[in-house]
Amino acid sequence: MKIHLVLMLVFLLSCTKQPEMNIKNDPWEKLQVNTDFQKITIDRHSDSAEVVNIIWNKEIYNIPPKYIVEDTVTTKIYLSRIEKDSLKNWIRSSILNPHLTDLYATDYVGNVELKYIDRGTTLSCTYNSVGEWDKVSENTKKIYNLLSSKTKLSRQ
Repeated sequence: MKIHLVLMLVFLLSCTKQPEMNIKNDPWEKLQVNTDFQKITIDRHSDSAEVVNIIWNKEIYNIPPKYIVEDTVTTKIYLSRIEKDSLKNWIRSSILNPHLTDLYATDYVGNVELKYIDRGTTLSCTYNSVGEWDKVSENTKKIYNLLSSKTKLSRQ
């Protein structure tokens, strides 16, 4: 009888929710949202973010696709401190608690990489072949909605 109680207690304790990982003092220098068509870099100490739109030469095609970068167009978008804090929280949460998704797209479409950068340390989470990356989780939807309100944003 005592063995059953001990086993039940061990089982119940092992099923408790694991605490979310923490980042001490929440330091960050930059955040990045990278897709196959864009690279968005948010600098903590700047009121703007750099958006690099990648233009591919589509004459070369392999499986998986390996296009050649034909050109890049760099623009700036402006973000308030509150918007940057929201992006930081959503990106951090996406990295520390990644959403394991059943989304899958053929032709290697829909890749996004979220990065949380502080000096020499980079934490990241990558979703590959998910189609429209804003549908992966609530956090990716929020990230997409905020950034797409500032610039034309690639869903794939």
